[in-house]
Amino acid sequence: MTAAVTVDVAGGPMGGAARFRDELYRYLERSARKDVQVIGADRRLDASWLLRREVARAGRERVVALNNVGFVAPGGARWTLLRNALHFLAGDEAPRLDRRTRVANRRKAAVVHLAARRSDVLVAPCTAMAERITLVLPSVRSRVVVRMHPVSANSIPTLPRDPAILCPVMLRAYRHMVARIIELLAAIDECGDRSVRLRVTASPSEVPADVARHPRIELLGQLDLADLRHVWARSSAIYFPTSLESFGYPLAEARASGHPVIALETSQNWEIAGPALCAFTRGDPASLRRATVAALTAEIAPDPEPFDPDAYFGWMFGLPR
Repeated sequence: MTAAVTVDVAGGPMGGAARFRDELYRYLERSARKDVQVIGADRRLDASWLLRREVARAGRERVVALNNVGFVAPGGARWTLLRNALHFLAGDEAPRLDRRTRVANRRKAAVVHLAARRSDVLVAPCTAMAERITLVLPSVRSRVVVRMHPVSANSIPTLPRDPAILCPVMLRAYRHMVARIIELLAAIDECGDRSVRLRVTASPSEVPADVARHPRIELLGQLDLADLRHVWARSSAIYFPTSLESFGYPLAEARASGHPVIALETSQNWEIAGPALCAFTRGDPASLRRATVAALTAEIAPDPEPFDPDAYFGWMFGLPR
């Protein structure tokens, strides 16, 4: 059978992109679909690949780019998943980035915007990301559709939970995560429970020495998905304090698995995390302390329904042939 849908997965070997690909591969194995061809696995998303994939899409009824950069040549319906908020910054956000990130991002964003204008369907993973896209590219408003990323109901195993908070965030410069970690350590100290630990997916070289030596800290390094899921299952709550995100997989994973998640009080976080959210206000230590206490004592029922992978990919790829 000739594949009717070509899906490009190039780029993003870690983080949310890797998490999304895992859901895609699970779906394709489960559904045994023969009409979907995946390309770009283990490829960098560079100019050479962007040219090669245009040839690979010949004769397809639908082409789907899961990596922000859509197909540009005519022929077949062109779908693009826009999953990077850095490509659609608000006016006051770009100056907050370090110069190196700002310059590199400006070049990438120009390519993303060009390809987005040629896409037939632009998929945004939440309402806030859709608003970012239409603010920067108002001409594509009618083509933007909001669909939250897929999360399997059984992605996190059921295990006894330790008195620990997991911070599964990659330490990028623009996220200022060391400061966020220090803030949470102070909030935990004020809670008065000496047994609570803070697990962080970072290595000692990524944080200051005094943070690495902190008695509550467990530095886990970068984990593959299997190991991360095990640590997640053994933790009582999740810490996701970032503000510049297109989605926030930890928010969805927390809701789906029934883990409280400590995150900022924003409409985006409420939309994704729902009842699992223990919200706080940046710069308000009392607010963070209250959210931490709530997260360590709350009992959250798993709610995977909003992220159903079969519904998501069935919609994105169309009905199986």
